[in-house]
Amino acid sequence: MTEYTREIWVRVSMLAVWLALAAGAIAVASPDRDLAVAGAVGVAIVAGTGMLRPIRAGHLVIAGGFALVFGAIQALRKVGPDADPNAPYVAAAAIGAFSFAITAMVADTLRDAFIRYDAELESRQKIIEEVESVDTTTGATKRQHADRLLNVEVERARRYARHFTLVMLGPDKWEEFVTVNGQGQADRTITALSHEYLTRLRNVDTLIHMEGATFAALLPETPVAGAQVVAEKLVDVGEVILGGGGELRAGIAGFPDDEVTGAGLIREATEALHFAEAASIRVASRSLLS
Repeated sequence: MTEYTREIWVRVSMLAVWLALAAGAIAVASPDRDLAVAGAVGVAIVAGTGMLRPIRAGHLVIAGGFALVFGAIQALRKVGPDADPNAPYVAAAAIGAFSFAITAMVADTLRDAFIRYDAELESRQKIIEEVESVDTTTGATKRQHADRLLNVEVERARRYARHFTLVMLGPDKWEEFVTVNGQGQADRTITALSHEYLTRLRNVDTLIHMEGATFAALLPETPVAGAQVVAEKLVDVGEVILGGGGELRAGIAGFPDDEVTGAGLIREATEALHFAEAASIRVASRSLLS
């Protein structure tokens, strides 16, 4: 049981005990049974609105309203023709007002505990998702998370009117490399490529392992011209890792000039990579060619 879970159980227990005491006190102090029942129901309503709080400070307004109405009715009955001179109307009104006020405060603390608990759960979930999204061998983000990351970046770029680019990196004739060198060497090469790419990217950049030895680098707030410089550096280091005359290509897609959706950026960057291979050039982009 976490600290936040224990806190919630403590607050729930406090509220439950207080509700029992408040309802009991109103029932005992109120001279009229109908008012005692109404007061207990009012305490429950204040507790519910205090935890849910559909309107800001609404639970305080409701608690104050119940206190005023409850006290006014007690006062009217005290001065009524059928009033019992020995009945504790004033004490009942005071106990009711006190019960409504404290109930609102106790329910408010329980709501705060729930809010902190939700924030803690959300924080832990984000950490879990981040850990699960990264391949422990390569250190790159897994392919299945690429669409989500790109969609988030697209929304951010649209909201703040900013540019970003996606750089697709892949070697020529990778299947032949695997056939000649074996799957074990191919896996080691993929890991080496990933590690070298990561050391040359910024902390805000994201490296995504697409398939085989193909990677995508997500570069926030980077125009196509800046992405070309990054791509050239990554191609240089990649070719050193490949060795033996192996050639690496890069395709660039920029938002919003080349594409405006996450899936479209992946498609555009992939087509630019294929064009670079077909044209035997290092880096290709529709924006650079136009």
